[in-house]
Amino acid sequence: MRKMQSSLKLSSNGTLLHRQLYVLLKEQIVTGRYHSGDRLPTQDELCRQFSISRITVRRALGDLQDEGLIRNEQGVGAFVTADIERLSRGPDFSFIGDMRRTLKETTMQLLLLQAQRCPPAIAATLGLPEGAEALHVVRTRSKDGKPVALMDGWIPPPYAANVTAKGLKRKSLHELIAGGFDKLGRVAQEVNAALADPIVADGLQVELNSAVLRTTRLVHHRDGAPVHYVTVWTTPLRTRLVLEIEAEEIGGHNVGRLLHDVRE
Repeated sequence: MRKMQSSLKLSSNGTLLHRQLYVLLKEQIVTGRYHSGDRLPTQDELCRQFSISRITVRRALGDLQDEGLIRNEQGVGAFVTADIERLSRGPDFSFIGDMRRTLKETTMQLLLLQAQRCPPAIAATLGLPEGAEALHVVRTRSKDGKPVALMDGWIPPPYAANVTAKGLKRKSLHELIAGGFDKLGRVAQEVNAALADPIVADGLQVELNSAVLRTTRLVHHRDGAPVHYVTVWTTPLRTRLVLEIEAEEIGGHNVGRLLHDVRE
């Protein structure tokens, strides 16, 4: 069994302590520091290690058990049950491969489908005049009954005609927008850490102000026109961000860039 660093401490900084411990232990399991069958530190050890209460530890371990990562044996301890090879194995990480996998593995709930005045910044990104309308689409996707993504998107009128509630039950939104996966072009996205506001917390069924990932994505048609501006909210409790690139592309912009918005 591999032990955690003894110097790491948890502190109340806007994220609930049991969520912090949950994320830390999950990372240890997923990255292979603990193997299937390993016993985690005891509750007393975790309490001393992180200067937290037994209730906090129990809640974190309960969340790990609910996710199928560990089993708790009364009077014995918590043991890793996760299939690490399955968790680490890489499927098709391409954008289209990801969409196809998402369609297969999740169910969609449509929350809003309505033409509305597009926010100025989004209108400009989509090449629309200020005050123009666009199709506003808000959805959640769930896996095994638990929401894994809240998606808030805007589609310019020329590409919104085929986007209907009926169509979304049968096809991917991007298939309806572009007419097929083969007609999609460049995809640009930005990922930030954020805290769940009331709408995001309700949509993802997480606690208010819990840590979430916010991915802002702009999808283009093959002809270069922007066709979808979408913000995707996910929780690290159920979702990981995975990137894969070819070796010859490591020096390019598609590997991602860190932009530091530091102001005096």
